[in-house]
Amino acid sequence: MRLATLILICLGATVLTATAPAADPPPKPPAISGTYPDGELILLKVRDRDAYLIQPTGTVDRERRWVWIAPYWLGISREGGAVEHRMYVDRLLAAGFHVAGVNVGTSCGSPTGAEVFNEFYKLLQEKYQLNPKARLIGQSNGGLIAYAWAFRHPECVDMIAGIYPASDFRTWPNLPQVITYPDPDLGYNLTLEELTARIPELNPIDNLAPLAKAGVRILHIHGDKDELVPMAENSTELARRYQELGGKAEIVVIPGLAHGGQVFYDNEPFIEFLLSD
Repeated sequence: MRLATLILICLGATVLTATAPAADPPPKPPAISGTYPDGELILLKVRDRDAYLIQPTGTVDRERRWVWIAPYWLGISREGGAVEHRMYVDRLLAAGFHVAGVNVGTSCGSPTGAEVFNEFYKLLQEKYQLNPKARLIGQSNGGLIAYAWAFRHPECVDMIAGIYPASDFRTWPNLPQVITYPDPDLGYNLTLEELTARIPELNPIDNLAPLAKAGVRILHIHGDKDELVPMAENSTELARRYQELGGKAEIVVIPGLAHGGQVFYDNEPFIEFLLSD
């Protein structure tokens, strides 16, 4: 069986690097806000947790397709009004896609986080009649979040697009932190010994068969110098396993780049994948 397809993106002579990996989980995001040239932000709540839907203000995609971002704050305004995924969000809205997100914190792919995700999915289906199949973006720790919901609900997933995504919680954040990082109501509720015994059942990278059977398409972009979420153990290994299961998975390799860099947030192959039929 062939290994994952590698698509090399040339960055010229400049070698991009990220700051040193943080020892702690990401800081809590700001309150939801944002303005968009072709979209309107709707504030939502799920289990008293912040969520949003950005609906296109122009022509709406006739299939009501949508993209679900994890972590959720990537699609909303940061300090000074910046949106980290501005290029992706604006292109999606201009194409008539909806964009959505829900705050499940740094839940490390926990079943309880997946339950909140599923309640949000049901809300979007019942109140806004979005396409039954979501298109997911999982960035960094959002990879665990996205895959944890996806493998439990493969019939609800069209594609998964990862940006240096964690998919094996043994490599990030490591097993002890899988227990301690999530919010108290979004954790695994297991001891380290119990979690270790249940890795095959709970670890996203070990549960790809339902997604392959459902025909879910996968594309990751990842830097080959990433030490925080190593590409080999996460994206490359996931693609290898997925292809052995008969699924379609590709990796866009960003040479010389670690965990971050603007090329991840305005990558043309990535947005073309999200917009593809």
